[in-house]
Amino acid sequence: MLALLAAIGFLVLPIVAIVRTRKIRSLENRLAGVEAALLRVMQQESASPAAAPELPPPIPAAVAEAAPAPPEPQAPISPPPLPSAPEENVEVVIGRRWVGWIAIALIFAAAAFFLKYAFENRWIDELGRVILGIACSLVLIWAGYDRHRKGWPYLSQVLTGGGIAIIYLSIYGAFAYYHLVGQRSAFIFLAIIVAEAHLLAVGYRAPAIAIMAVTGGFLVPILLSTGRDQYVSLFTYIAILDIGTLAVVVARSWRWIGSLAWAGSQILFWAWYSEHYHPDKRVAALVFQLVIFLLFLLADMMPHLRSRPAGWEEWIRIAINPFVFYATCYAQLNDDHHAWMGSLAVLIAVVYTGVARAVMSRRTPDSSMLFVTVGTALALLTIAIPVQLESNWITICWSAEALALFWAGLKTSSAGLRAFAAIVFCLALFRFLFIDTPWISRAPFTPVLNRYFLGVLATVACLAGAAWLHWRARREGDSPRGTLAIALAAFLVLWLGSSLEAWTWFTSRAIDSSSPTAAETMREMHWGAQLALSLLWSVYAGLLTWAGFRAHMRPVRVAGLVLFGITVCKALLIDISEMRQFYRIVALLALGLILLRVAWTYQRGPRREQAP
Repeated sequence: MLALLAAIGFLVLPIVAIVRTRKIRSLENRLAGVEAALLRVMQQESASPAAAPELPPPIPAAVAEAAPAPPEPQAPISPPPLPSAPEENVEVVIGRRWVGWIAIALIFAAAAFFLKYAFENRWIDELGRVILGIACSLVLIWAGYDRHRKGWPYLSQVLTGGGIAIIYLSIYGAFAYYHLVGQRSAFIFLAIIVAEAHLLAVGYRAPAIAIMAVTGGFLVPILLSTGRDQYVSLFTYIAILDIGTLAVVVARSWRWIGSLAWAGSQILFWAWYSEHYHPDKRVAALVFQLVIFLLFLLADMMPHLRSRPAGWEEWIRIAINPFVFYATCYAQLNDDHHAWMGSLAVLIAVVYTGVARAVMSRRTPDSSMLFVTVGTALALLTIAIPVQLESNWITICWSAEALALFWAGLKTSSAGLRAFAAIVFCLALFRFLFIDTPWISRAPFTPVLNRYFLGVLATVACLAGAAWLHWRARREGDSPRGTLAIALAAFLVLWLGSSLEAWTWFTSRAIDSSSPTAAETMREMHWGAQLALSLLWSVYAGLLTWAGFRAHMRPVRVAGLVLFGITVCKALLIDISEMRQFYRIVALLALGLILLRVAWTYQRGPRREQAP
């Protein structure tokens, strides 16, 4: 009964406070309206011309000469400016605001530790502790209302916030640790307390009260922790606290409060996870994370639903929230259900695609929110590829995804999609270079028709397709540098992949044995590998030079000459000294013939380009 009376008192007092506050605010608004009306009247009187006076009877000349000259009209007197509010210096800010909040925080911590200490030493029974906490909280809330009514806003916020935090402490302790109330009653009390706390914050127009209510609410389970695992109570408590907080965020659009609630929820969850998690509790943990994910996704979409642009806080939260949820699911499900992890990432990406579609349905879409949601969906899709696939298929799928994104970016003139395509292309190239490419050795394989080289061809095809799309979308007069850069990347992948294919085909067939024939076979394979590289590089250099003349592109011809230079250096430094006579002759002859053809082309090509 005492707890019920305290809860009823806690309900009534804020309502009375809000009603009285609205009356005071109404009187202040009326007084301000009267002052504004008087000010307008004074300005009109000073600006209006003076009424024409009645003409007096004619004055005799003698009297007129003796009469003094009339005084010159003076400029209208403007009303004095309204006094401006004095600026608060650092000392006043610290003394009025921060000192009070620090004091309440210390009192709150002292109350929590006192209750815990009293519980351990059996000074006061459980019911007495709860009643004492509720009584202290009601006193502080009433004192906050009294200070607010008398025009002390900072002290009012401090006292009200402290009272809210202490009543959180009392109700949560009565349910989770002292077991004085049942689960249903405790949840009803908690819902009422959360609602009333945020109603006070809204009624007082004080985001500080909301911050104190949220902070105190998340500190309660930490301060009252006894080491026992009551995860159902904890998860339900956090969910109720988040619902109340997000309701205030939707009503007032106050900064930081929603992010504070999200961070507090995740901190409490992972603290519980590190200490008490067991596979038997997996369903409860996943359900809790799903509820948090959906709650904050809905809260971040509220500006869109109310036809208002979202802020940077919503952008950051809507981008981080799905990855935390996916990481939690991956950590708990990967060992037993790895085959479904990629599908889960795709499912979340589909949800965010729906969110992006909802943003686009507005008459004036929020471009920043659209970019964030689309980017998040694409990032999740990119993550799903290495989670679900393996080996060279990851590089192939990343390249295909990048090509599709690049095409979509050109079609929609979206620089963001093109930038994301470049990032995915870089991921594919990084994996190709450092994971897929066999830098050391390979087992014997079939040339060209093997997993590695088919991955090389797929990557080259995607890069070449991107270069072709960029060339077609290029406006007249634009520089072809972008197209050349993409085409050069495709050529480098093909050059490196085919060179390693040729080299490793010979070296993988070298027989490692102590017999004389085995050593001779190894030398033959080594010479064959060197010859293959020289011939392949010569052909590539010639093709680059021919393509440069064909497309009238000097940078392509220069790249061909650079590759010729590398091939000549290899022939002079390696082929002549290491290869057998026959291999040496073939390598030098082929390189010489190709260079002769290039020289003949250079004799004719520049003349044609200079001709009118």
